[in-house]
Parts: sequence; C-alpha cells; structure tokens
Amino acid sequence: MRYHPPPPSEPNGCIQTLVITWMIFQILFLPLAMIMGMLIAVMLMFFAFSENPLLGLAAIVIIGLLFYVIVKWEQGRVEREHPPEF
Repeated sequence: MRYHPPPPSEPNGCIQTLVITWMIFQILFLPLAMIMGMLIAVMLMFFAFSENPLLGLAAIVIIGLLFYVIVKWEQGRVEREHPPEF
C-alpha cells in the first residue's frame, strides 16, 4: 500500500474573489471619489446660478480653487513617489 499525502489546501475561490475585489476598490477609490466630487460640484454650481448669478460666480471660484488644490496635492504625491532622475 502506498502513502498518498493530502493535497495542499488552497484558499476558497470565494475568498480570493473578495480579496481581489477589495484590492480593486482600494485602487479606484480616490479617482472615483474625485469624479463624484466634481459631478456634485458642477450640480451645485448650476443650482447656485439658478438662485443668483453672483452665487454662481462664487461657486465657480470655489470649484476652481478646489480643483487647483487637488491638482497640486496629486502633483506633490507623484513627485514624492517618483522623484526626478538627473
């Protein structure tokens, strides 16, 4: 009689799927949050213009400043992760 060792146990397929899904959500969370934030900002801008033109202009200025801050933050993050090579 031969000895057959038990096959190595592998993680369940459902657990692997959940881990992969969680990793994808972690990767896409920030870009999706930025996109949703900009969509909400544009909707608020249209609402502000419907109430008062000066309120709409203020909304444009605030949205522009938020966009500028996000771009500078992302630029700094990229420069920290990938410093320029000389």
